[in-house]
Amino acid sequence: MATETIKVPTQEEEKTKRIQEIQEEVRGLQKKIAKTKEEIEAAKREERERRYASGEWDRIEVPKQAGLGEVAPGLRKTLRAMGEDITEIESWYRYAQDIFDVETVTQTTMYGAWKRVRNSDKFDMRFKEDVARTKKREYVLDSADLTWGFNPDVCKEIAKHQKEAMDKLRKDANERLKKQGEKEFFATWDWPGKWKDDDGESYGKDSDKSISQRYQDLIETHRTKFADPKDEPIYDTVDKNEAYNIRFKAGLKMYDQVSQNLADDEFTGMSGMFRNFWVVMRNLDVNQLQFYSKRDLDVKIPMVEFFIREFKNDVLGKRDMTKKNANIFSWFVNMAGGSFIPFNEISPELQDWYEIIKAIVGRTDARSHPSIYGRLREYGGSGPGAAEAKGKDPMEAPVMKKINKYRAEKGLPPMTEKTQPFGRYGIVA
Repeated sequence: MATETIKVPTQEEEKTKRIQEIQEEVRGLQKKIAKTKEEIEAAKREERERRYASGEWDRIEVPKQAGLGEVAPGLRKTLRAMGEDITEIESWYRYAQDIFDVETVTQTTMYGAWKRVRNSDKFDMRFKEDVARTKKREYVLDSADLTWGFNPDVCKEIAKHQKEAMDKLRKDANERLKKQGEKEFFATWDWPGKWKDDDGESYGKDSDKSISQRYQDLIETHRTKFADPKDEPIYDTVDKNEAYNIRFKAGLKMYDQVSQNLADDEFTGMSGMFRNFWVVMRNLDVNQLQFYSKRDLDVKIPMVEFFIREFKNDVLGKRDMTKKNANIFSWFVNMAGGSFIPFNEISPELQDWYEIIKAIVGRTDARSHPSIYGRLREYGGSGPGAAEAKGKDPMEAPVMKKINKYRAEKGLPPMTEKTQPFGRYGIVA
């Protein structure tokens, strides 16, 4: 009788089999997660549509970018051609100023024309500020109003009689959005009292009203004290879910559309409040920023600190930095942007984060600003110098150790060379 041979799997074969089983389990779980996410999104869409249909929510449509389209294409072309000669604007200013209340006319007229208006002695200062600086870019203000959860049309009505109070609310909401990030901003949008930024620092007083309540107070004051009895009274019964899921996201999309109407050198010509808007700052890129080079340091240093803080929050998993902002750092570290500000004057708590940035994007040539952490490229990072570093482990680079020390303090897993912010965005120095 022949003896049957039983093959016993080797330890390696057992290990391979178990790995395959685990991978199969993971794939199964990923499918379930994807299906659950689809079901959740479908339920959210259904709930939104129910609220729209019942009248509980007002549907906010993303406004079209400035322009006259098919209504008067010839007029649009004429307005865009107004650059060298502002005779027509002078004529309207004298005899038909109400034409500037038509937003598409004011916004479509080329920036070059408005620059000449501001430099001319034929227009009064009120007109230069209200029309040539503000109304020209009112669609930027509309985008910003939406990102704070407000209705732009309601804000315009309020501002007719309570401009200072409306601008104060906008300024406060904007600073809070910059410090908290969008998720925490809207999570506490209707909370009264003190609030914290993403570093845990407290702001305000226990007696402070919430952003949403201050907005509603301005609406109520307008309705009871200033509104024309013949006009339909304004209301805005928005909750924080609609403010975030509808308005905030509509504001981002609107800015993507309308910012295309702005020349790169136009951003520095905005009023200070406009330049400081969160939606503007997050979308600034190198082409626009370089026109700020001759501005005062009290304008430029806060901008640089905003970009560094966005990088820091990205590393610490609080929110995503934009690729436009990320690209600016290579300009600071390796190119002409190195003289944009005296970088030793940024806030002390951000100094170390700028050293980290320099180490990641810094090139291996003499023009590049050095970092106390050396350069990631010296440890096999991509780009010039990588060949000489062959065989080194990028995770052993001092900068990666520092990043992962900060992340460990927050209970976050370590980053790799490719998952750090610049790597994720495919940016090389």
